[in-house]
Amino acid sequence: MFAILMAACARKAWEVQTLALPNPSVACMVLDQNYQLLSLQAHTKAHTPHAEVRALAEAFNALSPTPAPKDIDPLDKQANYNFLAQNHSDLFKECTLLVTLEPCDHFGKTPPCAALLCVLKPKRVIVGAREQNPKAMGGLKRLQEAGIEVVVLDLPACYDLLTPFKCLSNKGVFNLFKIATRLDGNYQGKISGAKSLAFSHNQRGVANTLIISGQSARTDRPLLDHRFANPLYQDRLCDVAILSRNPIIDRTLPLFGVSGRAVQLYTRVQDLPLHSGFNIIEGGWHLLESLQDHIDMLLTHTNTSLEPHQPIPHHAQAHFTPLHAQILDHDLLTWHSCGSTNP
Repeated sequence: MFAILMAACARKAWEVQTLALPNPSVACMVLDQNYQLLSLQAHTKAHTPHAEVRALAEAFNALSPTPAPKDIDPLDKQANYNFLAQNHSDLFKECTLLVTLEPCDHFGKTPPCAALLCVLKPKRVIVGAREQNPKAMGGLKRLQEAGIEVVVLDLPACYDLLTPFKCLSNKGVFNLFKIATRLDGNYQGKISGAKSLAFSHNQRGVANTLIISGQSARTDRPLLDHRFANPLYQDRLCDVAILSRNPIIDRTLPLFGVSGRAVQLYTRVQDLPLHSGFNIIEGGWHLLESLQDHIDMLLTHTNTSLEPHQPIPHHAQAHFTPLHAQILDHDLLTWHSCGSTNP
């Protein structure tokens, strides 16, 4: 049973994959004493409450006769953490938590989630993957020492979730290549679904640089802003890098008119900002082949109304390993690790 429920947690975390960077994508589920679902939440953005705090806050309102004060900002990680620690009233003592990743034991801007769980003392904590970051290790030991039952499932699906985080933590860079189809199946142009489009715009509010080809800039004339993003991701917009053999580009193109970000033209692959931070490359298979040695993951957006087809050309399939697939509205998003990925 717990493996099935953990799979649901993993799917929840994939819904916001990369959006919490430089933190890992994590989801948490809280069950009552009868294993009825109280909450399922994911960590949606760095510097906001972790998945455990979000799930526990929702579960608190389901269990407590008095809900949490409405003046607590759901994005304030310190306020939510403190409220749970001070007002739990043993509500969680018969609860079971499922977390895709071992609760952190790292003191940062807030105390670690493992410390909060030791205060709340749920009956058991089920973990999908062990912590990979030495700075945050120790959560399992802390929980066990507090008398909380701990079960570790070691599920590959939960470890797969950590690929972007591990790349960024260990190499200092995570490069995601994104390919989207139009309704005619062509991998040139705009994403077809509204939810899929919003997800891409959310990513632009998290990434450091968005990289496109000169041909795409001149032919598609994209704006490359994040107007469809959730307000949570609209406080900043990534810079844009254009790769073009032609060193001259029309500065009246729409993407140059977006304020709050820099746009740079590069004529050589080796000069692109591909060596630090979280970067998104948008383009077709020719651009992917040019940058293949730098790519850590591939994300494809395919409209589900299209006839079944092979989304990755046969000659390129050996370089990609499927990790996850999810439906957003009318679009299928598939995530692949790349041959160059070595987190």
